[in-house]
Amino acid sequence: MNKRDLLIELKKAQWIASHYKGGYSDHFLDVSDFVIALRKAIVMLEAGDDSCIKDLWLWFSPTADWDDFVGKEGLELGDSIYKELDRIVNEEEI
Repeated sequence: MNKRDLLIELKKAQWIASHYKGGYSDHFLDVSDFVIALRKAIVMLEAGDDSCIKDLWLWFSPTADWDDFVGKEGLELGDSIYKELDRIVNEEEI
């Protein structure tokens, strides 16, 4: 997967999460807070700022924030995003 594909998947995740209400996770009090943080991270990545990669990696880790808010409906997308973020974190040492 390349950066463009990752951004497409992250935008899809943002769109999906934006259709949920309430909830909570370890890092966010509400799904709307997650959506806002995800949007900020997407904007940063689009601008070439990779400093948010580790946060994204944490949010999309199995059984973390993404799973808390979206659950089984987003499992495949979350796993795909996490796999790419994990590759970036471990191979490129961001």
